[in-house]
Amino acid sequence: MVAPTIPGVNADSTQRQLGLLRVYAAFTYPFACVPFLYFYFADHGVTLQQYGWLIAIYYWTMVTAEVPTGVLADRFGRVVPVVLGPTVLAAGFACMAYFDSFWAFAVGEVAMGLGHSILSGPPTAILFETLRRSGRGSEYLHHESRMHFARLSGTGISFLIGGIIAHFYGYRASIVLTIGLCLVAAVTALFLRDTKSTRTSNRRVPILASAMRDLRLPPVRWILAYFIVLFCLLRYPFHFYQPFLRENGFDQPLRIGLLFFAMNVVAAPCGRMVPWLDRRFGERALFWGLLVSLSLSIWAMAHVGIGFAIGLFFVQQVPFGMHWAAVQSFVNHHLRDASRATVLSTISFASRLAFAIALPATMWVADQDVEGVFGLVGIGGTAIAILVMVWGTRYLSGHDG
Repeated sequence: MVAPTIPGVNADSTQRQLGLLRVYAAFTYPFACVPFLYFYFADHGVTLQQYGWLIAIYYWTMVTAEVPTGVLADRFGRVVPVVLGPTVLAAGFACMAYFDSFWAFAVGEVAMGLGHSILSGPPTAILFETLRRSGRGSEYLHHESRMHFARLSGTGISFLIGGIIAHFYGYRASIVLTIGLCLVAAVTALFLRDTKSTRTSNRRVPILASAMRDLRLPPVRWILAYFIVLFCLLRYPFHFYQPFLRENGFDQPLRIGLLFFAMNVVAAPCGRMVPWLDRRFGERALFWGLLVSLSLSIWAMAHVGIGFAIGLFFVQQVPFGMHWAAVQSFVNHHLRDASRATVLSTISFASRLAFAIALPATMWVADQDVEGVFGLVGIGGTAIAILVMVWGTRYLSGHDG
């Protein structure tokens, strides 16, 4: 059965919307300075322990703001958040660029956490609702894969440019560049068409009540647990690449920019492979592979030299590139329209809460040792991943041959 279209939605307007969303995706996370932030902080006296607290502040901010910003998107529309999110991110980077104390960096992390929480649900909701209202809801996975490709490509190119800028002009200049790139996304979002439902019935389903019903569905509860584990396994290496590289003498800006660019080159096309992998092997094999490849590669990083470890960085980019399209597709097809952004924000909330709690705990257990963190996360992550996948096998499609 073909999904119904709504009045006033035609093929041209849908294509224009999709084109704007691709541009927006390319500039959503153009973080030219991110590969160098630890080095920038360290050059201003921030210790590894303080760096861990800055990351924790960022995630605690996201935890605090995640659900309220999702509710606002469901209540007042999608366009305001997608304009506001990059603007707040730019403000956070500005705080870091123009003030250089630990507390200024902390304020910047608060702004960045708020900006990310604003963006956690609405862009996905706009894409899914745009397609569904034009009768093309079944194309979501294809287009989400393309959007993820655009996001990773934009981020990777910004990393390369940031490395060149940092090499010749210093780390601060790469932060200033990031501010401008974030504002490009905000301006692009001004031209998007909102997709929030216009209700014709007097019976209005409360957003939070609808979201709570969705969260009680067994498949949604399972994907919530799955995403928590997946998110943590993705975040640990991401935040500890830079301290690991500095400890091993690999911290020249141009080389770092090239390395992070190359990792994104590997990650970007992986998202576009998800529809084919899903058809060829089924969801079950795909979801197993995402978790196990991450946990085992993290464990291996605690036991190998710098050359082999950098190779493992690239192994980890494969699940990084694939996870967004796979998980978001599963989530969207188990949710009601009224609560989509709220539930997506709730899932993001739970995953970030888990990481905000786990990060300081693992750093304390590992005694501030980077290799110790990798070893602990690798062993614990593998065990938890197996438990989660055994639980969720019934909700995932297999391959019938």
